[in-house]
Amino acid sequence: MKTILKGALAAAAISVAVPASAQNLTLSSSLPQVHFWVGVALDRFADKVEAETDVRFTRFYAGELVGVGRGLDALQGGTVDAVTPLLAPYHPGVFPLSDISQVPVYNTDSPAVTRAFQKMLDSDVELVPGKTFYDYEIGDKGIKAWALGATGAYAISTSGKEVREPSDFDGLQLRAGAALQTMTLEQLGVNPVTITGAEIFEAVSRNTIDGAIISVGDWKSYSLVGLLDYTIDGVALGHWESYNAMTQSAWDSLTPEQQEVFDQAAREVALETAEFIETQEIEVREEAREQGAVFEDVSDLSPEMQTHIADAGRRAWIQWIEATEANGHPARATAQLWAELIAEEGGELPEGVAEYLAD
Repeated sequence: MKTILKGALAAAAISVAVPASAQNLTLSSSLPQVHFWVGVALDRFADKVEAETDVRFTRFYAGELVGVGRGLDALQGGTVDAVTPLLAPYHPGVFPLSDISQVPVYNTDSPAVTRAFQKMLDSDVELVPGKTFYDYEIGDKGIKAWALGATGAYAISTSGKEVREPSDFDGLQLRAGAALQTMTLEQLGVNPVTITGAEIFEAVSRNTIDGAIISVGDWKSYSLVGLLDYTIDGVALGHWESYNAMTQSAWDSLTPEQQEVFDQAAREVALETAEFIETQEIEVREEAREQGAVFEDVSDLSPEMQTHIADAGRRAWIQWIEATEANGHPARATAQLWAELIAEEGGELPEGVAEYLAD
């Protein structure tokens, strides 16, 4: 009966003309509620809006209405009014600059990267004449968007293998979730395998891959605690950032007072989610350690390994910038702005990146 009801609700939502009434909006996620971008970000945002306005959301979870990588299509096609998260890296070529949060950095956490990314969206710095980061990435797509709480640091995690020297990367097969992560892994000497987070468990369990780069806090969402048992800490192979997004038409249908509530709720919930993610990271680490997992700080590895990882990070920045510039996008200006914002939040760049950006 529940399945029939869900199907009826989905069919009804699809048939609604967009924009829907500002008081009745369809909000969809491709991820389950156990994921922090849903059970925390989506639900807290919707709850705050409903508490302070007469807007109500019909909520759909776990791909009931929109699958992974279909968020933008659903918004632009009128299937939904809002999507959380809109997974930009799963829309190849559509958000060419949004991968910037996935460049390798040091000494960053979820709150810092969340603040930096929202500052990118708010920045009035023009990357090309007449276009800011927001204008370039969001402005012409018919949507309104805010930063979500960024994931924790993406780390190298393996199952049954320890990675202590540069040669240990040779032949290693690790999951990557996006193009820039693939670049970073290739620079390390790894064979990257591009799959979604939901596919990691089966791939590792079947020995199809040796591990993954993913944030430790995400292990809970994908049942990876007890499966991944060795992690290199202290360096972020980027942070996965995504968008809380709605159609421009739905946004325009709101009153100024409602728009203010939406904007404030989106910003507050992004930071609340980031704090939740940090707490979950700690909890997952403790649980994983109890089951025998090892977390080794990069500073405790050999000088050769530290240099190898830093060099790979620098080359990944350069490769992404030059490849994206070759496709006609202002990647260098974006990277320069991102480097400034990360520094403001206390983060550090791999050695040589600042010099490259200054040339």
